This record gives sequence, C-alpha cells and structure tokens, in this order.
Amino acid sequence: MAAPAHSDAVDDWIERAKGHATINVALRLGFRPKGGAKGTGAEAVGPCPRCGGVDRFSVKTKEGLWNCRGCGKGGGDAISLARWVPHERTFFEAVEFITGEPKPDAAPASADEKAAIAAKRAREAAEIDKARAAEAQQQNQFREDERWRCRRLWEHGQPAAGTLVEAYLRHRGVERIPEGAKLRFHPEMHLRHPAGPGGKVVWTGPAMLSPIAGNDRRFMGLHTTWLDPRLGTPEMPRFDEAGKPTKGKLIFVSEDGEVLDVKRSRGTKAGGHLVLAPAVDTIFGGPRRLVIGEGIETVLAVWIAMVEAGENLSLTEFWSAIDLGNLGGKAAESVFHPTLRRPDARGRMMRTRLPGPVPDLTRPERSIAIPETVREVLVLADGDSDRTLVEFTLARATARWARPDLTVRAAWPEEGGDFSDMRMRKVREREAA
Repeated sequence: MAAPAHSDAVDDWIERAKGHATINVALRLGFRPKGGAKGTGAEAVGPCPRCGGVDRFSVKTKEGLWNCRGCGKGGGDAISLARWVPHERTFFEAVEFITGEPKPDAAPASADEKAAIAAKRAREAAEIDKARAAEAQQQNQFREDERWRCRRLWEHGQPAAGTLVEAYLRHRGVERIPEGAKLRFHPEMHLRHPAGPGGKVVWTGPAMLSPIAGNDRRFMGLHTTWLDPRLGTPEMPRFDEAGKPTKGKLIFVSEDGEVLDVKRSRGTKAGGHLVLAPAVDTIFGGPRRLVIGEGIETVLAVWIAMVEAGENLSLTEFWSAIDLGNLGGKAAESVFHPTLRRPDARGRMMRTRLPGPVPDLTRPERSIAIPETVREVLVLADGDSDRTLVEFTLARATARWARPDLTVRAAWPEEGGDFSDMRMRKVREREAA
C-alpha cells in the first residue's frame, strides 16, 4: 500500500521498514515455522500467527511474499504483514512496530501519550503470547489425539503369527517372528495421498503395524508398512524383471505416476524406536546389548542370522530406528558433501549440503536414548544410501550416546545393499540348492 507524500525523514523511516525481511518480522509476530527458524529454506510454512492452524501460513523468504489460507490474506512485504498480524494496524503503526522508532516528524509525545503507546505495545505483546500459547495447546492436543488414534489402530491389529506379516518376513528371509516382537497385522489400513489426515484414500489393504516407543517406552505413534496381498501365494513373484529378489511390500503408483512410499509413520517419530526383539533376561533390569538399525527388515535379518549362528541373545535387544535421520538425530549444522553436486534451477552444478557429523544436543527428548543397562551398541549401517550421509549419521549417534561404560560399534553390509538384501540372497541361494 502506498503511503502519502511527506518529509525525507519519514521516507527514510519507511525505507528502513521495507528493508526488513518478511520472515524476520513474521518470527517477531509469533510465527513458528515447521523445522524451526533455522530451517526455513525457500519457503517457511506453519501455523498462522493470527488464526492458528497447522500449515496454512507461508512466507517465501527470498521474495518476501506471505499468505494465509485461513485468513484469506496475503502481501508482498513486511509492512503489509505487520499491518495484519496480530490485528489491524495503520500503515504508520506497522512501520513503527518494525523499526521500533516513532514517526520522525511527529510532535514529541506527552507523558500520557507515551503511557498509551507503552500500554498498546504491552497489549500487542500479550496478544502474541496468547496466540503462541493457543497454538502450542492446539498442537499438543493434535498430537495427543493422533496418539490416541494410532493406539486404537494398534489395538485393532491382529497377532502377526499366521498372517501376511509372517508371510512377508518369510519372503524377506526371516523364517520366524521373534518372541515378544511388537508387530501386528491389520487387514484394511488406509493409504492416503498426500500423507496425513487431509489426504485422499487411494488404497485400502493389508499392512504390518509396529508401535513407536519413546525413551520411556511410552506409546508415541504407529509405523505402518503396506504389504503385497499376493504374499504367501504362487502368484507372488520371487524375483523382479532385473533378477533381484522382490521385496514383498506393496508397490502403488498414483494417478499422476508417482510411486508412493508405502512405509509411513504417524504420531511422534523423533526420538522413537520400534522394539523388534526384546531382551528375554531382565536380571540387570534391562538389556545389556542393543542392536539398532534403520528398517525393520534390516534389523530382523541380523537377528535371524545371529539366531542361526547360535548366539545367546537373552540379554540383547533389537530396535529399528525407522529411518536414518531418526537414527542419528538432528545435526548441529549442515555441511557440504565432499563430492556430490546437483543442478540448480539454472542448470548450474552446485555443491550439495547434508546433515553434518556433530549432533545437536539441545533437545535430547527428540533423539533416541540408550538404556542405562546397555553396555554395548551395535549400529547397523545402510550400504545402499550415500556413504558420507551414513557415516555422518553414525558419527552423530555415537557422539550422542557416548559415555564411559558404553561401547558403540558399527557393522557395514556389502556395498550397494543392506543386511536384508544379503539375507534374501542367502536364503534364495539356499532354496535353489
């Protein structure tokens, strides 16, 4: 919105306000983007600082554009945003808020006027604090409701024995399910695209369920893997067109040709894990050794190999970290990949950044913690992901878990694959023989 003509001092004052980045003003107004202020990227998305929600508000950090789908409002600079949030301001009030300076050619304020201005700013700050508290309450309630929904799905699941879950693991080379494994079967789980409560149901079918446990063993959410309905029947192919063993997971292609991820996590994942084989002996109050890896299939492939090797696993527990990011936890900073480059929008080959090897220790509740009874951790590396990415992930995990009475070791599979691939190949060769 154009301001009326006035003095050079006022023009300079307005220009200083225009020089403020929209994202910075949004953060001052109570905007809390997903991923935090450090991860805003090209576009920051999150709850609206005026009307709330989950992801209805966005700021394009480079262009300075902002928009809220809930309010039906948007603008192209910081001044327009300050005029709208947390309530309507005049143009000059918005400029004053951004710069922290009064209008230059305004007459000196009286004591009463200064008091009124201070009271107004206090009200604005209180409104922002109130909006933040309401947003936090809304998000906490959403997480709790989602946790309850996930718990209900888990409770409606069936024991894994004798179901497609057992057929799936057998197909992956794991001939039996560990005693006490937190795995269940659900015959009709909805697959949504895009993921989330607002997504359209594009498939309903059989799935393997596993509860996400927190560091205190509290139920945090649910991990789902949709399964190929042909498992356990002659129609299920053992090898794909390239001659590689089939995985047994559902392969679903959306209407627009996108191959959907059929492994999904709901609820809270950060810092959570899946218990695949609990320790049998609790003489020490918990496991003495922990084997932890990325996916369910990788961890169970190592478990069955240890069982066949005759190892005593009574004091060993097996966990899935769900994915690499959760295994290593958040990095203190991102760093350049030593070799990897990718083209930008102009086709220029640019260096790629990835999470660095140093862990961010500011939020321990959002990273996997090792039980105090554990004295040895065996981390299963992933051989089919970028080597540097995996090395940095293991470095963060090792540094995060470091303590004098704990030994952390890494086990690497063959290059270009994971322990599940190795297990499947071994089983197929054994079957062929």
